[in-house]
Amino acid sequence: MKNYLIGGLLCLLAAMVIGFEPLQRALNETTKQGTLRGAEVCMEYSNGGLLSEDAAKATCVATFQRSLFNGDLATGRAGPRFNERTVDWGGTLENKTPDHVTTWIRIAVSIYDADGIEEKFFAETSVWIDPLNEADFVAELLEVEPEQLVDIEFCDHEDSDPTACLIWAVTDIMGLRI
Repeated sequence: MKNYLIGGLLCLLAAMVIGFEPLQRALNETTKQGTLRGAEVCMEYSNGGLLSEDAAKATCVATFQRSLFNGDLATGRAGPRFNERTVDWGGTLENKTPDHVTTWIRIAVSIYDADGIEEKFFAETSVWIDPLNEADFVAELLEVEPEQLVDIEFCDHEDSDPTACLIWAVTDIMGLRI
């Protein structure tokens, strides 16, 4: 009993010296990791006026999001979008889960040449897709030259030996549990 009393007094002393808010923040990050509620509480702590609401949201979401392990949780339609000197990959994604907000994705784009040799490119972007909803996204493909995608078609899904075509997929997903 004496040890508990001493431990409690030390915790109270630490809280008084450090302050209650840093302890509450640490407790929030520890107990609510991967949850929407954790990100919401983080945003409440960030209401200091120095950060915009969007910057606070991005920081809190990045702190609390976690990997979602099923690659089929977000599907959709997308394709290349050409800018002056860059290639973006954009379209619409659907969040198929009823209990998670999708907050980040990594996509892979595979380009097959005429000999069937694959060249794979990756891009990632932050998104916000509510449960059982859809949203638009755009991710920049930094290593792809616009010339690589001229007159190239999408591969057939059933094609086991693709040539002169491209495919894409969502390879990693992060989100927040509701």
